[in-house]
Amino acid sequence: MKRLHIYFLGLTTALFYACSPYEDRITPADPAGIQLDFSVTQTPGYDNQVTLESKTKNVIPFWDYGFGTTKNTKAVVILPFAGDFFIKYSAYGDGGPKTDSVKVTVSENDPKFFSSEIYDLLTNSADGKTWVWAVDVPGGYCFGNGPGDADKPAWWTVGTAGLRDQGVLEDEMTFDLNKNANFSIIHKGVTTKGSFSLDTLNKAIKINGADISWGNNVTYNIVKLNANELTLVQQGDGWRNLWLFKRKGFVF
Repeated sequence: MKRLHIYFLGLTTALFYACSPYEDRITPADPAGIQLDFSVTQTPGYDNQVTLESKTKNVIPFWDYGFGTTKNTKAVVILPFAGDFFIKYSAYGDGGPKTDSVKVTVSENDPKFFSSEIYDLLTNSADGKTWVWAVDVPGGYCFGNGPGDADKPAWWTVGTAGLRDQGVLEDEMTFDLNKNANFSIIHKGVTTKGSFSLDTLNKAIKINGADISWGNNVTYNIVKLNANELTLVQQGDGWRNLWLFKRKGFVF
């Protein structure tokens, strides 16, 4: 008979894919096949950290915890986001594979994983932050290009009229950390959803499954980010393209 040990300890308290629910129980045709024995243990006081341990005899284990996978018999993994997630365990051997899943609840976004202030400035955590074109920035130009160290458009410059001509003036982009590193953009009334990967050390961001307004589908460098301003650049050799955004509702 299968023995399943599940420990939910300390439930009072890396880019980036959300888990999808799995079937509660999947068994092979042979009921006398592999007898599953495994444990999923959350760390007391830090329930983002989960210890996975396969105790099933004579099998090759495989874990899918939504934000990654591992074949280790015992592994310690991080679930960075708050919410309910499913951890899938598979055992490969005679009469297998045989699969089961366990739902775990994470109480908060991981303060260690998201320790860089860049995350909060960009996203406002799970609540989200919406960015729009900084059309009222001093000088009036919020898109264009310039020298390799430019902090605003200098050679080719675009303001309100140019953005309107391109049909992007009313675009809105939202970043949030609600169960994933989410990105969405509203363009001409249509919402496109994706995700983002953030390199906090090199201050770079990649949008997955979508792109920023009037973007070039590249990895962008963040050259300015505060509570109200976001400037992204595509860095070239002696030149850069610049996108100047502001927090929705902010007035310069």
